[in-house]
Amino acid sequence: MATSSRTSSSSGKDGKLNSSSAEPLYAQLASRIDEAISSGALKSGDQVPSEATLMETYGISRVTVRQALQQLTRSGKLVAKRGKGTFVARAPLQQDLGSFQGFKEALRNQGIEPDTELLEFSTSPSRSGTDLSAALNLPVRLRRKYLVDGEAFAIVEAYLPAEAAAVGEARASELAVYDILQQVLGVQISRSDVGIQCARANSKVTKELSLAPRSHVLLMQRTSYSSSGTACEHMRIYIVPERYTFRMSVPGPLQIASGIQPDQGSI
Repeated sequence: MATSSRTSSSSGKDGKLNSSSAEPLYAQLASRIDEAISSGALKSGDQVPSEATLMETYGISRVTVRQALQQLTRSGKLVAKRGKGTFVARAPLQQDLGSFQGFKEALRNQGIEPDTELLEFSTSPSRSGTDLSAALNLPVRLRRKYLVDGEAFAIVEAYLPAEAAAVGEARASELAVYDILQQVLGVQISRSDVGIQCARANSKVTKELSLAPRSHVLLMQRTSYSSSGTACEHMRIYIVPERYTFRMSVPGPLQIASGIQPDQGSI
């Protein structure tokens, strides 16, 4: 992706910053870059000019440039990619927790058809992945990578009933988890328990998501139950935090503080 150099404000024809202003130079540069994003000169996913280019363009130090980029990164306007540079953040994908839908369906409802890569489809009780999935008797393991615009943003690990093994790897690579349960196995899902937390990803997941070692991710865990009350699916979704937003609406006031509970471990 080409680097854009269109970050100069129309108020400064020479592109230089005002060193006599009460506003710090790094804040002025951050405003210039922010204006370029707002005007569309820098678009979602574009790489911003390099530190060296910004230093030369505005006649400022590397420390000043880094302060400006860090400010915009903290505000969510930019995202730094290890070994690649700094980019304009993409609009986050969203999922409404108030509606009964699968992960892939939530993306499709936003007009996004993600690319997927099947990483694993196997039956092995000894590799159930979590004590819970073993206890729930869900021996079929499905792992899938989700990508948008060629960039991985989520790893899905699903544990399914033994009958799901008959689906086969070819069909499993195409079907969403809920499609396997409802359309292929004929399971009617009556409810799902969902938990979301910030967690440190293991080395396998960070590699698959192209993240730095020991990076944190959003971890969404979901257990779905059939109309008979039997657990029919347990899922773990590891999501790049900058790319996804969970939303929900509730009737009346939402009491946040009183609802906070200590982490009880795996769901």
